Amino acid sequence: MRKFLSLVFISLFASLGYAAEGGTIAGTITGPEGAPFKAAFVRALNVQSKMTTIVLSNNQGKYLLTNLALGSYEIWATSMGYKSDPAKRSDIKIEDGQTLPLNFTMQKSTVQWTQLTRYQAGMLLPKPASGPEAKGRDVLLQNCFGCHAMSKWGMRTDHDGWIGAIGVMRTVGVADVNPDIAEQAATYLASVFGPDSDTPSSPAQLPDFKSVLQDHDSWSDDALNIEYVDYKLTGEPKDRPGSGRPDKYGNVWLEMGGGLSKLNPETGELNKTFRLDDPTRPNIHEVLPTPDGTSVWLTITDQNALVRFDTRTEKFDPVYKDAYDGPRPVQTNTIAPWPQFRNNDTPTIGDAPRTHTAVMDLAGNIWASGRPLKKFDVETRKYTDFPDVPDTYGIAVDKEGIIWAGEFTARDYRQLVKVDPRTNKVTKYTPPNTDDKLNGAPRRVKVDSQGYVWCADYFGGNLTRFDPKTETFKIFKIPGPTPTPYGMGVDHNDNIWYTSFYTDVTGRLEPKTGKFTEYPSPYGERSTRDLTEDSDGRIWYGVESMFRVGHMRLRSPSEMAALQDIK
Repeated sequence: MRKFLSLVFISLFASLGYAAEGGTIAGTITGPEGAPFKAAFVRALNVQSKMTTIVLSNNQGKYLLTNLALGSYEIWATSMGYKSDPAKRSDIKIEDGQTLPLNFTMQKSTVQWTQLTRYQAGMLLPKPASGPEAKGRDVLLQNCFGCHAMSKWGMRTDHDGWIGAIGVMRTVGVADVNPDIAEQAATYLASVFGPDSDTPSSPAQLPDFKSVLQDHDSWSDDALNIEYVDYKLTGEPKDRPGSGRPDKYGNVWLEMGGGLSKLNPETGELNKTFRLDDPTRPNIHEVLPTPDGTSVWLTITDQNALVRFDTRTEKFDPVYKDAYDGPRPVQTNTIAPWPQFRNNDTPTIGDAPRTHTAVMDLAGNIWASGRPLKKFDVETRKYTDFPDVPDTYGIAVDKEGIIWAGEFTARDYRQLVKVDPRTNKVTKYTPPNTDDKLNGAPRRVKVDSQGYVWCADYFGGNLTRFDPKTETFKIFKIPGPTPTPYGMGVDHNDNIWYTSFYTDVTGRLEPKTGKFTEYPSPYGERSTRDLTEDSDGRIWYGVESMFRVGHMRLRSPSEMAALQDIK
């Protein structure tokens, strides 16, 4: 029977003119009653390379995994509130040109707190009426959700147990949590996730659960036409890339703890990880491969520095520190979208000088966002700081060499910034929806091929387009609850891609029509900082909280036709 089905699949693909490299796995996902199950994630893990290919079942329950490299695989299906039968198929052998049929049945299962997104957790976490527990809940949402939400909390323990769990982050060097913050968070967690707590073991038992659940049946048919491929990295606590940066040779560079790694995306091989001679492994926010392929620049955030990595010698230049010590603008919370945490009179994050994200101008000089905006002359090795732009986040350069940056983290600065690198003249533009709740403040900034400047309005939940010719803004409102665009990129068709930090969806805007399509994300907590398209049209992302990096793409019409015709 298996041989017969394989022949049927092979004949099908041949008749459609679809020539896949490697092997193919195809099948059907059904629900508990035998009906087609829509929007289940089907994962294929290559045991040798550790690359995982991820697709979704369509509205007929059909799925298709193509271009799988030869080797052994583990295959399984997932959906919140369900488990697959069988739970996993192991030791699946893929041979060249082979098409293998595998089916799964989804059975009802318990929803775990660890499966919730940040938005869902923020809405469902119990709210003490008063006292230290109530304050601790706010501390948890405001200070902890910037790195993770419920995914790290798969336990119930007392106050000391929670203090110990928080202390692990300090021990491994991931976060130096302030003792007062740790105490308040532990007090709250012990009250709602302690051994004797009456918090339900599953959030699905709460009356508000259905109001925040995006059920597997709710996704549009277009939303299921996406493929993810992700890569397992070193697993070390500080190796948490938020982005992947392709270079001219097809390699992908990743920021790591105190250095960077080079990934071969075809084999999944992490060729090597290169570290600075600094045992503290300082935080690298992002990396920038240069167009000529000879260098990768790293931003060393807390040291307010840049460093160049020579890809030919595989050596670092000396670290170039900026000695700026100008005014420090008042900071506000840059993560939590809840209105009560915005524009606090008391700063909630540090305000020290820092280097954030880098771009290269047409003269080969490096511009970096941060505190403040700065230019680094690669010939003289000197900085030019811009005190009138004291705090920026996203940064981009257009085809004319103009620098664009977004003011985001400072409480009193939230404009789009333009700098002419020939004169260093600064011009600022205020988005029309800017208000005292931080709406309008541009986080990521990108420029498309038409010269439009795009801003990710994190707090307002918008993608905002600025036309430099007319000096006008146009706002595109992102659908759904609490959209928080963080990672943002532009593809070769000038479509705008984004990842929502709190709801963890992948989104795409077609500016010509104003149409949004939102795609399910296979990661409950993605923490993607940035998105970059490679020469093959794949959009690269990081999964910081899960120590992974990957790419996504929409499948071709021929692939979708083959999917529809699966028997």
